[in-house]
Amino acid sequence: MPAAPIDVTSAAVLTDRLGPTAVRFDHADDALSVLHPGQRESTAIVTGFGPTNAPTAGTLSVMLGAVELQRHLGVPMTVVISDLGAWNSRNVPWPALERVRDQMYAFLLELGLDPDQTEIRSHLHHGNLVRAGRIARYLSRADFQEHRESLLELYADHGLLGSEIGVVVDSLYTVADVLGPFDHGAGQVLMVSGVEEAYFTDLARLALQRQADAGELSLGWGGRIGALYFRVLEGLAGYPKMSKSIPASSIHLNMRPAEIAERVLTDDEKSQAALLSAIELGSGWTAVDVDRARDAFADRLLRPNDWYQVRREFCHSFAEFAGVWHRCAR
Repeated sequence: MPAAPIDVTSAAVLTDRLGPTAVRFDHADDALSVLHPGQRESTAIVTGFGPTNAPTAGTLSVMLGAVELQRHLGVPMTVVISDLGAWNSRNVPWPALERVRDQMYAFLLELGLDPDQTEIRSHLHHGNLVRAGRIARYLSRADFQEHRESLLELYADHGLLGSEIGVVVDSLYTVADVLGPFDHGAGQVLMVSGVEEAYFTDLARLALQRQADAGELSLGWGGRIGALYFRVLEGLAGYPKMSKSIPASSIHLNMRPAEIAERVLTDDEKSQAALLSAIELGSGWTAVDVDRARDAFADRLLRPNDWYQVRREFCHSFAEFAGVWHRCAR
């Protein structure tokens, strides 16, 4: 089934199984089956991040959500920092990808990922490279054309994409990431990402089913893939999402406090809803403080100073995360 918005009934079940972390997700795809309490012992989580640049507020929100999810479920998690995938699909120099990859690894641990239950790795992983080679036979060129990133044209317009084959190779590596737990005996995989990456779930399911039906050419894998998709943070200045690859769309952890303030304290109305979303999901604030921010946003035309003060507080919070990020540099 395709990714679908989480309805009221599903949201109630999801909250029962995930607690407060459930509010971070707005789309799901067969996630409730995978999250059934009776299946937990055989479940593994897969998520990942692209090291093309310092984390944006959107990426930070997903990182914080991954930490919360792991703490609540207590199941094995694989976090992939997709250096080789990004090398193929984006126009970023390899030394820059290596630098951000290593910094991101340290930052995720600082945020609280449990190293005893988490494998944090890159695409320079022998097992995953071999797995990508083994599953390629189950997917066609048409599959990659049908299931692809929705923002490819936007990235192409900004001169950010690698070659067509490079984009396919990136997808193949990521499908191998999703299928990795089956290679190690898991019965259920929960894919966790932004909804714009739902095509990876679709491709992984195709490969899993086709290998199961391949007779003597099967790899012997069986199981179920479910997916939860984080709320996507709208981009600043009217962009559809905060993207590391489009600097004007985002705030990121490489910014100095003055640069953060310039973006966050803008009067541009096209940026205000995105800033509220960043506060809701990427501030690390308590529920009480987030509710206060929502009230100030709703009344910003009548009481603009309240909304301005909330944004000033967010500048401070985001700058603190930026300080941690800088300390994680080699």
